[in-house]
Amino acid sequence: MTGSQASSKAAQPSTPVNFDVPAGACDCHTHIHGDPEKFPFFAGRVYTPEPASPEEMSALHKALHVERVVIVTPSVYGPDNSSTLFGMTARGPTARGVAVIDDKTSESDLDTMQKAGFRGIRLNLATGGVNDPNL
Repeated sequence: MTGSQASSKAAQPSTPVNFDVPAGACDCHTHIHGDPEKFPFFAGRVYTPEPASPEEMSALHKALHVERVVIVTPSVYGPDNSSTLFGMTARGPTARGVAVIDDKTSESDLDTMQKAGFRGIRLNLATGGVNDPNL
């Protein structure tokens, strides 16, 4: 099995939360893996995840009493942030995003992402096989 054929299984809550969760609690790192027909994976990815929809994310957050979320573009999409934007849009004003960019990302692209709710960029050098932080 090659790396791009490996799959992962999303964990789902099976035990109710039995403690007080602070108001405004935030999941600060989650991913959306949309329909691969609409959100194709990056050819250079090292794994292929199972779908993780905005509806599943919201159900998980409801079960955990989490009000806000930061959706991070996973490495399986390369610099395509459309699945993350899809998740942010589905969640609404309680969602923010972290984008993956590359050397083709323009200042106007960054401005557009900021207006859409992205508040950071992800630098995941190891997944791309880059181990030199000077790059």
